[in-house]
Amino acid sequence: MRQNLEILKGISSLLRERQPPGATLESALENLLALSGTEAGLLTLLPSVNSPEPLTVRRGLPEDLVTLFAPPHQKNSALFEALEKDERVSLDDMLRSDTSGNFAEIFRREDLHFFVLYPVRSADRLSGALGLASQRSDPIAERQNEYIQTALEVLGGIISNFQLREHASKLCDDVVALQEMNKIISQSLNLDQIVHRIVAEGKRRLGTSQCHLLLVDESNQSLAGAATTQSDLDVRGLDIKFSEPSLAMTALAARRVLAVEDVAADERRNRRLHASLQWRSAIFAPLMTKDHPLGVLLFSEPSRARAFRQGEVARAETLAQQASVALENARFFQAVSRSQREWEATVDAMQDCVSVHDMTGMVIRANLALAKKLKITPHKIIGKYCSEIYNAQGSGLLPCRHGRSLQPESFTVEEVELPQIGGTFQISVSPWYDKNNRLAGSIHVAKDVSNEKLLQQQLIQSEKLSAIGELISGIAHELNNPLTGVMGYAQLLQLRKDLDERAKDSLLKINSLALRCQKIVQNLLSFARKQKPERIVSDVNEILERTIELRNYDLQVNNIEIERDLDRYLPKTIADAHQLQQVFLNLITNAEQAMLEANGRGKLTIRSRTDHKAGRIIVEVTDDGPGIPEIHLSKIFDPFFTTKEVGKGTGLGLSLSYGIIKEHDGNIYVRSRAREGASFVIELPVISAVLDESGMAAQKTNREAQFEALIRDKRILVVDDEKYILDFFSEVFRMYPTHVDTASNGQVAMERIRLNQYDLIITDFKMPQMSGRELFTWVQKEQPHLACRMIFVTGDTVSIETRTFFEDSSRRYLAKPFKIEEIKEVIHQTLEEVQQQ
Repeated sequence: MRQNLEILKGISSLLRERQPPGATLESALENLLALSGTEAGLLTLLPSVNSPEPLTVRRGLPEDLVTLFAPPHQKNSALFEALEKDERVSLDDMLRSDTSGNFAEIFRREDLHFFVLYPVRSADRLSGALGLASQRSDPIAERQNEYIQTALEVLGGIISNFQLREHASKLCDDVVALQEMNKIISQSLNLDQIVHRIVAEGKRRLGTSQCHLLLVDESNQSLAGAATTQSDLDVRGLDIKFSEPSLAMTALAARRVLAVEDVAADERRNRRLHASLQWRSAIFAPLMTKDHPLGVLLFSEPSRARAFRQGEVARAETLAQQASVALENARFFQAVSRSQREWEATVDAMQDCVSVHDMTGMVIRANLALAKKLKITPHKIIGKYCSEIYNAQGSGLLPCRHGRSLQPESFTVEEVELPQIGGTFQISVSPWYDKNNRLAGSIHVAKDVSNEKLLQQQLIQSEKLSAIGELISGIAHELNNPLTGVMGYAQLLQLRKDLDERAKDSLLKINSLALRCQKIVQNLLSFARKQKPERIVSDVNEILERTIELRNYDLQVNNIEIERDLDRYLPKTIADAHQLQQVFLNLITNAEQAMLEANGRGKLTIRSRTDHKAGRIIVEVTDDGPGIPEIHLSKIFDPFFTTKEVGKGTGLGLSLSYGIIKEHDGNIYVRSRAREGASFVIELPVISAVLDESGMAAQKTNREAQFEALIRDKRILVVDDEKYILDFFSEVFRMYPTHVDTASNGQVAMERIRLNQYDLIITDFKMPQMSGRELFTWVQKEQPHLACRMIFVTGDTVSIETRTFFEDSSRRYLAKPFKIEEIKEVIHQTLEEVQQQ
């Protein structure tokens, strides 16, 4: 650790050195090799605005390997794109790059088995790369990587110093040449540096003992000390209010140089300041611009009175004029820099993509949002043309397609699909004027409206679904009432002992078809209200066979050949069989439509297998249709996304399928290429049943015994306006030692309740004359002890009113149509709850 810290210290010391960049990089690389324990490496700097040529140093690596690390626009863009994301590039990554053949040949020749490329960043930008190589397979431990990352951060600071020095030098070259002193004091545009150079050069040129600089402080209405050559003077403590009498303010107000041979004898002096400074003679030279005062340059002799010559006064005036220019430039530079930073910060904070273009359409500025959309850094956008960024695919490049906006007072807005950026954008283009109000180019603002478009489609679809929900709510009760009778009586008849096998088989089919109708209604209801899956032990192969059976006739008449490849040893799992059937049916129907539209016929292959290692059941539905274009693959499971014509699809099928499989803790994805068919893959977890079949049978028998004990000698009232439902309940309870009364509406039920003591009330929720809800309200008021003994029957679980009532009252209910087992279970739960109270 001590050795590593010493190496890091050596790298840090480079920050203080001002040797040429090449020598600094050589020293840094040598230290990094020692830190990593590798034998060879390279350190390369990317070109920058001020250093257009890349700089690379190497140690122990051949020249032909180093040349492969050229700037990203030449040979190895993939590697540098990875580095841009702050990712290390391994040997395997390089062997997969554009120049992998060259890398492989050199690594083999040099017997290199390890190579890693680290990004080098400075000022939050990629500035270069560090490559470390070794003949050993993995010489760098994870702990060493932490030291290397620390060293790279220091190296980023060193590079920032290079860049800052280069930038400052360039700015100095651009400053207008002034006279001799201005050349000296303008080597920097840093205000603090300039004020100290002004006083140092002023003392040297005028030959006085000391020189001081006071600057106007508008906020405090005073002259404040800025710099001095007098080491024992606290220049920041100098402060002369505008309202106070002083020689400095006199010179500033008169806008002329004031030379005073004996300050103590001058009535215009500032007595407070003079008492502390004890100046004997001084020159006060005002610093002025055309519009406003900047301060006072003060030359002083503390020990003796001195008569200043005319040449000295003139020289002081010249120095003051040159200092004024230098200060004004520095302040202007600060203001411009601050303005640029504020502009960049403001525009970069915008979520919309912003770019500024010249008259040819070339980008001269771009914000961070646009760079992120293009997945590049902002400076790489500079030089591109607007047609490269904003033109729709296939519409060509030059000239700028928004050239019509380059007219005075023009403004264009249009909506364009831009796959290269990713989405639908509303592009606003307006003219851009320079400071002389001349047309200089255009400003493009691209707003991503993809989500707005999606929300608009969702709103339209939501309105449709809302209408469907209202319709379903109205017909659900009418459908579920007769289904309750069909299912109920079919189950009752199956319990009879005097039926032959043929009759039992027919009843079984009736009950099965009724269940199928029930599921159709439930599937329709799922559009209006999401329902929790009914998870049971399911055979996926059996579900696939049933689904194929549903579509078999249509597939045959449409010349669709079906090939089954089902694993007969496929394990069972816990799932909602009806929801899985909905998914399989959707995939088969989509494949059928795709093959018919493309070829008029086709082949559909359905496979199932087990991934024992992952504990997954795999189902594949493959067609030989037209396939799915690559640009659609990422959106295929998005809600409302469809490539079908209007009226032929809602864009909900695959989205609903995706949701169902995810609810089953599974996965669904697609593999496809254009004109090569599509294969949808479903992965489901293998979930074993908690109990085996014998255990479940024992549990069922025990539950039946408990139910019979609970219901024994109970008096039950059943209320429904449908006579066949009343008869059905009477038949069910006839199998047990109970007494059952019936009522055809709520009014009759009230009379029954007044005359008898009931242990349980089962009532329909919606009835003419008096509903089950109104009956419940009456019971709560007149016989509140019965309220907890009421069970509701309803054929409508969609409407908000019905759902809200059940949630607020916490009452149990039977959703029509229902099975006899469901009746017994809800009664069992209700009576158990009453006993516990």
